Amino acid sequence: MRRMVLIIALAWACAAGGGPAHCPRVTSEHNADTTDLARFRNFHAWRDKQDNDLAIAIWQYLCDYETGLYHFYEVVEGPDPFAEYATMREPLKLLNVYNCGYCGIFGPTVEGIYYGCGFTTGRSFGLSGWAHCATEIFYSGAWHYFDVDVRGVLIKPDGMVASLKEAQTDKQLWLDSIGRIKPFFPHHGTPKEAAKVADIYAKSGVDFQYRWFQGSHTADFSLRPGESLTRWWQPKGGHWNHRPEYNREKWVRDLILQEPVGMKPNHRDFTKWNHGEGLFRYAPDLTDASRDFADGAYSSRGATPTANGLRLSGKDAEAVFRVFTPFVIAPKVHDILKEDDDSDASVITLDAQGDVRVALSLDNGLTWADVDGGAERAIDLTRWVKGTYGYLARFRAAGEGGATIRSLAIDTWVQVAPISLPRLKKGTNRLRYDAGDRYGGLTEPVLILPNVADPGDLKRHVVEMPKDYDPERKLDRIHGDVVVRLPAPPGTRIAWFSIGGTFNTHQEQGAKNTDNRIAYAVGEPRDFTEVYKADVPTWVQHWRYNYDTDVRLEKPADVVYARFTGRPGVNVIRACLHAIPAATHDPAVTITHGYRIGQQAMERAVQMKSPGDYTIDCDGDVENDFIRIEKPSSRAK
Repeated sequence: MRRMVLIIALAWACAAGGGPAHCPRVTSEHNADTTDLARFRNFHAWRDKQDNDLAIAIWQYLCDYETGLYHFYEVVEGPDPFAEYATMREPLKLLNVYNCGYCGIFGPTVEGIYYGCGFTTGRSFGLSGWAHCATEIFYSGAWHYFDVDVRGVLIKPDGMVASLKEAQTDKQLWLDSIGRIKPFFPHHGTPKEAAKVADIYAKSGVDFQYRWFQGSHTADFSLRPGESLTRWWQPKGGHWNHRPEYNREKWVRDLILQEPVGMKPNHRDFTKWNHGEGLFRYAPDLTDASRDFADGAYSSRGATPTANGLRLSGKDAEAVFRVFTPFVIAPKVHDILKEDDDSDASVITLDAQGDVRVALSLDNGLTWADVDGGAERAIDLTRWVKGTYGYLARFRAAGEGGATIRSLAIDTWVQVAPISLPRLKKGTNRLRYDAGDRYGGLTEPVLILPNVADPGDLKRHVVEMPKDYDPERKLDRIHGDVVVRLPAPPGTRIAWFSIGGTFNTHQEQGAKNTDNRIAYAVGEPRDFTEVYKADVPTWVQHWRYNYDTDVRLEKPADVVYARFTGRPGVNVIRACLHAIPAATHDPAVTITHGYRIGQQAMERAVQMKSPGDYTIDCDGDVENDFIRIEKPSSRAK
């Protein structure tokens, strides 16, 4: 089928790059900006709303057929063997990577979304009689119950959303709420079903959960000259976050195997989406006719661009490139019952003169693993990198005579949430391109995620091992202090960082004795400044919680230290540095929207020199296919 391609030139004749574009993002008037919760709060549909009106508007958006979350199953990430810590409960990941989960994810993570929108007092709760979890938010002097998982709230006569206590004690409220708000418990919305659920609520015990949501992830990334990110609304090539946990139950396996294979809703009427896919493709020009190497390498030694490619002068010469994505790296899944046949999560295609050895680091260069050797080949990194958010790839010549890398390409597949993508609709579509992090800085994110379950990994990140530490003591692994070193990448400096942990807590009236803390120091591990001291409410009825916060430095730093104090305990440590890069920022990009109108496949390419608005006119009903942001090579034309 012929694809119609139109190019719109905005403020520039071409989009040849002069450096990386940091924190690029494209937004549409039709859906909220999910790259940051403050931006999400600023969506025009509810920007001027407050309290009850705002809370309802956000809840309806999260329950909507086009913009909402959907029920799937557990969503699990990372190497921690304990499910309490491996389950994904991060708002930015929910909105940008997955847009799916189950009630035990939605309850706390929706609380986190509300928290980021200004509702700073909230909680999730477990309901024993329904094996269910949902959210309560406090505003206007009262608690209010919001349920994204089963799409329900109860509306009182004054229009306010009812509390959980009112849901448990006022059966008539369930019946009176039918028809007063949409959605209303779509699978339980008849008077008979509503009364049945009301009875379950009335008889159920409640377990209140304090800050089960996390908050140190980022949706930022950078595009170097020669790099692009393409994201598809629908599954493109069978890539998704494949975990053995999804094979435990037959109904989950059967659901995944339905076309298109992969993560999808078990309530098809709740959403039009499945999982989305994305592809980072990095193919720099490594010759001396381009600045791509200078602008794109993480670090180098004895590596020089020449007319034939990147010359590694001897066996001590090396070039290191970084792959970072805010979206989980996702393999092509072949047999869902097997993990060892996954492929294509990230593939390095290398053409070299001479023998080049490739090594991989998953911890920002603290340790390296040799992955391959040779001259011309494709290197599949799936078994190392699937389920992670990036890595370093190091290239070294094998012998004294050196080697030349004539060409290099890195293709990295990721899973993305379709609700995050800037959609087009029939008519004139107003869109915007921006660059910059949540504080307006031009930074690169660096995730530092010590595995507290693994003493060997923890030791690589800390100044010294904690004195009272037992990884098998799952509820409170570290007692007392532990100091983590957080260095900036070579040639960069830290502008700000997010820091967080998963802590143990005393419960109910004992919660006031909880004294967990976080502090930081710049340059040396001394003279710490405290940024968190526990203040756990006495209604908490679970043994763990999370706390995450941002720290903006007075001036950029080469290294910071974070001190975690576990009283009674700290179990998980996480940080995301936002570093000022060495390469000059150049926001110029080409943005391409791919879509269909009827049977006609179309592309609209927009060349942007700097952040700004643009429009795309669509003369029929639109089916969105993909959006691509591309930073062209800086090679001289």
